[in-house]
Amino acid sequence: MNLLSTIAEQIISQNPDLIFAVTTPVSQTFQNQTDEIPIVMTGINDPIAAGLVDSLEKPGGNISGSSDQYPLDEHLKLMLAIDPNIETLGMIYTSSEDNAQVEAENVKEIAESLGLKVEMTSIASTLDMQMAAENLSSKVYAIYVGSDNAIASAFESLLDATDRMNIAVYSSVDIMVQQGGLAAIAINQADLGTEAARVGILKY
Repeated sequence: MNLLSTIAEQIISQNPDLIFAVTTPVSQTFQNQTDEIPIVMTGINDPIAAGLVDSLEKPGGNISGSSDQYPLDEHLKLMLAIDPNIETLGMIYTSSEDNAQVEAENVKEIAESLGLKVEMTSIASTLDMQMAAENLSSKVYAIYVGSDNAIASAFESLLDATDRMNIAVYSSVDIMVQQGGLAAIAINQADLGTEAARVGILKY
Protein backbone atom coordinates (compact mmCIF):
# COMPACT_ATOMS: atom_id res chain seq x y z
CA MET A 1 0.00 0.00 0.00
CA ASN A 2 1.45 3.39 -0.97
CA LEU A 3 1.55 6.46 1.26
CA LEU A 4 -1.52 8.08 -0.31
CA SER A 5 -3.61 4.94 0.22
CA THR A 6 -2.43 4.74 3.82
CA ILE A 7 -3.39 8.35 4.49
CA ALA A 8 -6.79 7.85 2.88
CA GLU A 9 -7.41 4.74 4.96
CA GLN A 10 -6.54 6.61 8.16
CA ILE A 11 -8.86 9.49 7.30
CA ILE A 12 -11.75 7.22 6.34
CA SER A 13 -11.35 5.26 9.59
CA GLN A 14 -12.18 8.47 11.46
CA ASN A 15 -15.55 8.55 9.67
CA PRO A 16 -15.56 12.27 8.75
CA ASP A 17 -18.75 13.97 7.55
CA LEU A 18 -17.03 15.08 4.33
CA ILE A 19 -13.76 14.50 2.51
CA PHE A 20 -12.19 17.33 0.49
CA ALA A 21 -9.89 15.80 -2.14
CA VAL A 22 -7.45 17.90 -4.18
CA THR A 23 -6.09 16.55 -7.50
CA THR A 24 -6.99 13.48 -9.52
CA PRO A 25 -4.81 10.86 -7.73
CA VAL A 26 -6.12 11.91 -4.31
CA SER A 27 -9.75 11.87 -5.46
CA GLN A 28 -9.34 8.47 -7.10
CA THR A 29 -7.75 7.02 -3.98
CA PHE A 30 -10.57 8.16 -1.70
CA GLN A 31 -13.24 7.08 -4.17
CA ASN A 32 -11.69 3.62 -4.34
CA GLN A 33 -11.85 3.29 -0.55
CA THR A 34 -15.32 4.59 0.29
CA ASP A 35 -18.68 4.79 -1.42
CA GLU A 36 -20.44 6.17 1.64
CA ILE A 37 -18.60 9.28 2.85
CA PRO A 38 -19.28 12.27 0.55
CA ILE A 39 -16.20 13.41 -1.40
CA VAL A 40 -15.75 16.93 -2.79
CA MET A 41 -13.02 17.03 -5.42
CA THR A 42 -11.12 19.93 -6.93
CA GLY A 43 -8.05 20.38 -9.12
CA ILE A 44 -9.42 17.76 -11.54
CA ASN A 45 -9.03 18.51 -15.24
CA ASP A 46 -11.23 15.75 -16.64
CA PRO A 47 -13.20 13.87 -13.96
CA ILE A 48 -15.03 11.80 -16.57
CA ALA A 49 -11.85 10.48 -18.20
CA ALA A 50 -10.40 9.85 -14.75
CA GLY A 51 -13.37 7.62 -13.95
CA LEU A 52 -14.50 9.79 -11.06
CA VAL A 53 -17.96 10.80 -12.30
CA ASP A 54 -20.57 9.58 -14.76
CA SER A 55 -21.09 13.08 -16.18
CA LEU A 56 -20.45 16.70 -15.18
CA GLU A 57 -24.19 17.37 -14.86
CA LYS A 58 -24.95 14.23 -12.80
CA PRO A 59 -21.74 13.01 -11.16
CA GLY A 60 -23.38 10.04 -9.48
CA GLY A 61 -22.07 8.10 -6.50
CA ASN A 62 -20.71 9.91 -3.47
CA ILE A 63 -18.52 12.43 -5.30
CA SER A 64 -18.96 15.94 -6.66
CA GLY A 65 -16.94 19.16 -6.83
CA SER A 66 -15.24 21.46 -9.32
CA SER A 67 -13.20 20.85 -12.46
CA ASP A 68 -10.33 22.94 -13.81
CA GLN A 69 -11.12 22.31 -17.47
CA TYR A 70 -10.54 25.36 -19.65
CA PRO A 71 -10.95 26.17 -23.39
CA LEU A 72 -7.93 24.55 -25.01
CA ASP A 73 -8.68 25.93 -28.47
CA GLU A 74 -8.76 29.51 -27.18
CA HIS A 75 -5.50 28.94 -25.37
CA LEU A 76 -3.72 27.72 -28.50
CA LYS A 77 -5.19 30.53 -30.59
CA LEU A 78 -3.83 33.03 -28.05
CA MET A 79 -0.42 31.42 -28.40
CA LEU A 80 -0.51 31.79 -32.19
CA ALA A 81 -1.74 35.37 -31.90
CA ILE A 82 1.32 36.17 -29.77
CA ASP A 83 3.72 34.30 -32.06
CA PRO A 84 2.35 33.39 -35.52
CA ASN A 85 5.74 31.88 -36.41
CA ILE A 86 5.26 28.85 -34.17
CA GLU A 87 5.40 25.75 -36.32
CA THR A 88 6.26 22.98 -33.89
CA LEU A 89 4.74 22.90 -30.41
CA GLY A 90 6.29 20.87 -27.63
CA MET A 91 4.31 19.33 -24.80
CA ILE A 92 5.41 17.82 -21.49
CA TYR A 93 3.04 15.86 -19.27
CA THR A 94 3.22 13.39 -16.41
CA SER A 95 2.77 9.81 -17.58
CA SER A 96 1.34 8.57 -14.27
CA GLU A 97 -1.54 11.08 -14.15
CA ASP A 98 -4.69 10.11 -16.04
CA ASN A 99 -5.79 13.73 -16.40
CA ALA A 100 -2.43 14.78 -17.78
CA GLN A 101 -2.48 12.15 -20.51
CA VAL A 102 -6.02 13.02 -21.58
CA GLU A 103 -5.25 16.74 -21.59
CA ALA A 104 -2.08 16.20 -23.64
CA GLU A 105 -3.94 14.18 -26.27
CA ASN A 106 -6.67 16.83 -26.47
CA VAL A 107 -4.12 19.61 -26.92
CA LYS A 108 -2.31 17.59 -29.58
CA GLU A 109 -5.52 17.10 -31.55
CA ILE A 110 -6.43 20.79 -31.44
CA ALA A 111 -2.88 21.92 -32.21
CA GLU A 112 -2.72 19.70 -35.29
CA SER A 113 -6.10 21.02 -36.44
CA LEU A 114 -4.52 24.49 -36.33
CA GLY A 115 -1.68 23.33 -38.58
CA LEU A 116 0.96 22.81 -35.91
CA LYS A 117 3.38 19.94 -35.63
CA VAL A 118 3.46 18.49 -32.12
CA GLU A 119 6.36 16.94 -30.21
CA MET A 120 5.25 15.21 -27.00
CA THR A 121 7.31 13.90 -24.12
CA SER A 122 6.40 12.67 -20.68
CA ILE A 123 8.04 12.55 -17.28
CA ALA A 124 7.56 9.91 -14.61
CA SER A 125 8.55 12.26 -11.78
CA THR A 126 9.90 15.76 -11.18
CA LEU A 127 13.45 14.35 -11.37
CA ASP A 128 12.98 13.79 -15.10
CA MET A 129 12.08 17.37 -15.93
CA GLN A 130 15.52 18.88 -16.58
CA MET A 131 16.55 16.29 -19.16
CA ALA A 132 13.10 16.17 -20.78
CA ALA A 133 12.93 19.95 -21.05
CA GLU A 134 16.40 20.28 -22.53
CA ASN A 135 15.72 17.58 -25.11
CA LEU A 136 12.33 18.98 -26.11
CA SER A 137 13.55 22.58 -26.28
CA SER A 138 16.00 21.63 -29.02
CA LYS A 139 13.14 20.48 -31.29
CA VAL A 140 10.35 23.05 -30.92
CA TYR A 141 9.38 26.72 -31.22
CA ALA A 142 7.37 26.82 -27.98
CA ILE A 143 6.26 24.50 -25.18
CA TYR A 144 2.83 24.02 -23.68
CA VAL A 145 2.26 22.51 -20.24
CA GLY A 146 -1.04 21.65 -18.59
CA SER A 147 -2.18 21.67 -15.02
CA ASP A 148 -0.80 18.38 -13.71
CA ASN A 149 0.95 18.26 -10.38
CA ALA A 150 4.44 17.02 -11.22
CA ILE A 151 4.74 19.68 -13.92
CA ALA A 152 3.75 22.35 -11.43
CA SER A 153 6.30 21.10 -8.91
CA ALA A 154 9.08 21.03 -11.51
CA PHE A 155 8.14 24.21 -13.36
CA GLU A 156 11.26 26.09 -12.30
CA SER A 157 13.41 23.30 -13.77
CA LEU A 158 11.46 23.57 -17.01
CA LEU A 159 12.08 27.31 -17.16
CA ASP A 160 15.79 26.85 -16.46
CA ALA A 161 16.05 24.80 -19.64
CA THR A 162 13.73 26.85 -21.85
CA ASP A 163 15.20 30.20 -20.84
CA ARG A 164 18.67 29.06 -21.90
CA MET A 165 17.33 28.12 -25.33
CA ASN A 166 14.97 31.10 -25.66
CA ILE A 167 11.85 28.92 -25.89
CA ALA A 168 8.55 30.37 -24.69
CA VAL A 169 6.43 28.36 -22.27
CA TYR A 170 2.64 28.61 -22.29
CA SER A 171 0.72 27.26 -19.35
CA SER A 172 -2.85 26.70 -18.19
CA VAL A 173 -2.33 27.83 -14.59
CA ASP A 174 -2.16 31.48 -13.56
CA ILE A 175 0.65 31.05 -11.05
CA MET A 176 2.89 29.54 -13.74
CA VAL A 177 2.65 32.79 -15.68
CA GLN A 178 3.67 34.64 -12.54
CA GLN A 179 6.64 32.27 -12.25
CA GLY A 180 7.82 32.97 -15.78
CA GLY A 181 5.48 31.40 -18.31
CA LEU A 182 4.77 33.73 -21.21
CA ALA A 183 0.96 33.73 -21.32
CA ALA A 184 -2.17 31.73 -20.61
CA ILE A 185 -5.91 31.63 -20.60
CA ALA A 186 -5.54 30.29 -17.11
CA ILE A 187 -7.46 28.75 -14.28
CA ASN A 188 -7.29 30.32 -10.82
CA GLN A 189 -6.64 27.73 -8.14
CA ALA A 190 -8.10 29.82 -5.33
CA ASP A 191 -11.36 30.28 -7.24
CA LEU A 192 -11.52 26.52 -7.86
CA GLY A 193 -11.17 25.82 -4.17
CA THR A 194 -13.87 28.33 -3.32
CA GLU A 195 -16.26 26.77 -5.82
CA ALA A 196 -15.57 23.28 -4.50
CA ALA A 197 -16.22 24.47 -0.95
CA ARG A 198 -19.51 25.97 -2.13
CA VAL A 199 -20.50 22.64 -3.66
CA GLY A 200 -19.71 20.87 -0.40
CA ILE A 201 -21.78 23.29 1.65
CA LEU A 202 -24.78 23.32 -0.67
CA LYS A 203 -24.89 19.62 -1.57
CA TYR A 204 -23.87 17.96 1.67
